[in-house]
Amino acid sequence: MKSAWDEIEQILVDLYSLPHNRIHLQSNNLTAQTEAKKKVDEIKSGLASVTREDFSGPRLFLRVVGPANRVYSGECWFDAGLLDTLHAAYSRIYFSTPDKKRALRDMLRELLAISNEWNRITEIWVLELPPGQSIRGFSGPGNPQKLFANLPFTAEGNRMLVGKVRQVFFPVKNPLWIKKYLSMA
Repeated sequence: MKSAWDEIEQILVDLYSLPHNRIHLQSNNLTAQTEAKKKVDEIKSGLASVTREDFSGPRLFLRVVGPANRVYSGECWFDAGLLDTLHAAYSRIYFSTPDKKRALRDMLRELLAISNEWNRITEIWVLELPPGQSIRGFSGPGNPQKLFANLPFTAEGNRMLVGKVRQVFFPVKNPLWIKKYLSMA
């Protein structure tokens, strides 16, 4: 029986072997297999382990992005319930709108373990899985990451972000299900 990691790698090889991807890879002297292995290593650096799951709609998944991040081709998402939980936790505390957005952004960064250099978290996007539709994903807890990925721990302010929140890697999704949800700026 194939492991979930092997299944992800095979899906990625199939995707990278599509004509438009193959042409791009060949022009850079790369192969679908090497790119798939590279992507699996990237996913492993962010997720401690993965389990294959088939999700059925209606269901909402969220993705935090900044100016340098991809929305439609971005693969890692989290359950919308996490943001609802954070909103509820802060609902009894008075915050100005900018302060509340900063607090939510900081908690999402901490729980999802998103390094400051990777993602400025200026927007939240939603993948809205319609009723009757399904999508395959691979879920697992996020690995702890450094707040500033390119700085040593000895640098002032650098520390480990907790992570551990369940995230879902979607190798393929319908871009028509994705739309802007909330500005965090």
